[in-house]
Amino acid sequence: MSDKIFISHADIILDKIYDSKFKLIKQDGGGCNWNDIYNLSILGEKCYAFGSCGNDEEGKIAINSLKKAGVNVDNIMIDNNISTAVMNILLPDEETLGENDIIHTWYSPITNKNTMHFSDNLPLDIPKEFEDKEIYIILDKFEAINYEFLQRIQNKKVCLDVGAEEFIEYYTNQYLISFFKQANIIQINNNIRNYLFNKLKICNEIDFFNLLDLDLLVITNGKKGAKFLYKENGKIKLCDKKPEILVDAIDTSGAGDAFFSVIIREYAYCDKIDEEFINHTFKLANKSSREVLSQLGSRKIT
Repeated sequence: MSDKIFISHADIILDKIYDSKFKLIKQDGGGCNWNDIYNLSILGEKCYAFGSCGNDEEGKIAINSLKKAGVNVDNIMIDNNISTAVMNILLPDEETLGENDIIHTWYSPITNKNTMHFSDNLPLDIPKEFEDKEIYIILDKFEAINYEFLQRIQNKKVCLDVGAEEFIEYYTNQYLISFFKQANIIQINNNIRNYLFNKLKICNEIDFFNLLDLDLLVITNGKKGAKFLYKENGKIKLCDKKPEILVDAIDTSGAGDAFFSVIIREYAYCDKIDEEFINHTFKLANKSSREVLSQLGSRKIT
């Protein structure tokens, strides 16, 4: 039996999906980090949620989604003083979608009110039975409370998904670099790459990789594939992979999360990162992304 466990630490999020006429057509748990945990759980891994949400219907739906996938939700705090965070996803009136056609907004299309609320009231205590486990922590937000949570865990690998400007724009460069240096793996998309490198005054992927001393850097670029940077025999290697199979997207939400989930799992069980690892992992991750692209919502149907 594996001693590996996968956990995330953040506010619980619900995705509300609307059609082009603003009709609510689906509700399900969301958030990149929670999608990763969900995906890893249905792949058979032991997954735990450390988070908080409001005592409302949105929170119940989001928690139940994780629970149905097998995620341990015992460490989710129910806070009567907050509302559960909601991401509003607006689908255009098209049969097939481009990569940038879907709108993700923190504002309700019905009330125009902000629905994405973040709390500092997150659990920090780690169960004693985790002490002898190999822990993989998945984060897509970089608040001070997330940083404190990381410092409390010794035997850890840190996997960061840097996917939105809103989650990094207000931090100082010094703080972001300090946080990112905790990471073993970082995934960024090509859009955030340009913003992040400009903010941190970094010239290119190799400088970023060197600065943080990563095991693996993944830069996704939608249908064009992904770049992988890793170190082999003391030298930085860059592997540019393009998908062999493309599909028409029904919903692009969650494709990057499905991709990253597979990368995290393969990383957790690999002996070394080399070209063979990259080729094998990209093939599996790309297949997982296609499965999510061909359905409505950001999570695979269990």
